[in-house]
Amino acid sequence: MCFLWFQPFSMFQRLFSRRSHGVTQGDEETLVFFDLETTGLDIYECDIVQLSAICGERIFNVYILPRCPIDQGASRVTGLTTCGQTLLLHRQPVQTVPLREALKLFISFLKTISRPVLVGHNCKRFDCPVLHRILREFYLLEEFQDVLSCYLDTLALSREMFKLPKYSQLFLVQHFLHKAYGAHNATEDVRALQELYRVWRPSTDLENRHKFIL
Repeated sequence: MCFLWFQPFSMFQRLFSRRSHGVTQGDEETLVFFDLETTGLDIYECDIVQLSAICGERIFNVYILPRCPIDQGASRVTGLTTCGQTLLLHRQPVQTVPLREALKLFISFLKTISRPVLVGHNCKRFDCPVLHRILREFYLLEEFQDVLSCYLDTLALSREMFKLPKYSQLFLVQHFLHKAYGAHNATEDVRALQELYRVWRPSTDLENRHKFIL
């Protein structure tokens, strides 16, 4: 779910923890695992419905009421639907924030982290183009790029590291972590990806080969 804190925190505090665990001080890059859930798979048209990130024990998560209908296929895998001006997760309402506010909050979260590297699975072909398009739409792309160090795609990384029959995140989690998880919930996806990465422990040279900017 989006909000896991029960104290009377402010909206900003509730969206992400301020604990220092996992944050690298100084000029060293810091890995931040991120994921989007969207209204569909068309990177030129889809809208963001959920944006999550994790850095150590620090979690960022927002739900956003989309500006276009959610495809049936997307709803089937994420459990996200709409009813009027309400976003539902498995038929239960979730608290949402406006899209521009969600993007600003995400940038604020990244500003608390030293030289963040956004790490995602298949992010080069999907999450990054979608995120950049919508940041540009709200004139926030330049501010975002000023904060970000670069991206890293774990799909390409895993294909170079391992010879496996499949490279979906769901399969990789089952193969390396020997467990199932709530796939296609962005928060659960980023938790699992961070855990996978800790098991893989890729070399710096390998990481650098799969870093990119847009």
